[in-house]
Amino acid sequence: MINTAIVRKCLPVLALCVFLALLARSQDFQIVHEVQSQYQRITVLDWEYGYRQLIFDGNLDGADSIQSEMDLSDHYDLSLSYSRHIMAALPLVEKPGRILILGLGGASMQRYLYRLLPDARIETAELDPAILKVASSYFFFHEDERQVVHLGDGRKFIENSNDKYDIIFLDAFSATSIPYALSTQEFLRAVKDRLAPGGIVCANLWYTASEYRDMLKTYADVFPELHLLKSAGSGNMILVAYPQKAEISTSLWIDKARAFEKTHQTGLDLPRLIERGAEALPDLSRAGVLRDKK
Repeated sequence: MINTAIVRKCLPVLALCVFLALLARSQDFQIVHEVQSQYQRITVLDWEYGYRQLIFDGNLDGADSIQSEMDLSDHYDLSLSYSRHIMAALPLVEKPGRILILGLGGASMQRYLYRLLPDARIETAELDPAILKVASSYFFFHEDERQVVHLGDGRKFIENSNDKYDIIFLDAFSATSIPYALSTQEFLRAVKDRLAPGGIVCANLWYTASEYRDMLKTYADVFPELHLLKSAGSGNMILVAYPQKAEISTSLWIDKARAFEKTHQTGLDLPRLIERGAEALPDLSRAGVLRDKK
């Protein structure tokens, strides 16, 4: 049996991608659960190397986008690169006491944050009720007074809410893309209004998507300060957006991460992730602002 957690950390990015593609085609998996919901076909796979994956509308040929992944020997481990990098947003908030996540998937972020931040309340907006059932039945997700799921359209939830959050994570994906309605100027303005003083937005984007620069341009139109963190070994880019200018440099971000890890056992080495992955914004002069379609 191959320990892919070690392989993921040791291989260069290109070699890692080739390795995972070959691995997916050469190793056996078991379909643990499959259901057609109102929105998508949901498949839960167990791989012989010890990981459980959540796939939407998949071909099960090794080329599907992995919505969520869980190490069956450690349910709190963040095995996907983007899920580790997105946690670099935590040190940028003085006290992340109330968190909102758009998109539940296999609840990797929710389980991790629940254990890491014992005083925090974690709320999730999830469109598909079938996803909540799958997360509860197959990904060890449990609701209580600190872990709450709001079923329904995430955009409507934000637009109709009066609550304020210290961090809003935008991590809602279909099988192939981020829903357009969760990328527009109007939506991001509503998200900005839901931030508590000192709060930030952190989004998971695909930098390989054709509309990537338009998305960045739209964020820049709403938020005066943006920071990018490239997720190693994947096509994900983590974006942090401030509602006011904060003048956060990469070195200051790293310092904040070091201080955060002195009081929180992340197991991620956030300073190293930031040092290796921080990127400047690309040229957006030819990009356009995404607006609601009339």
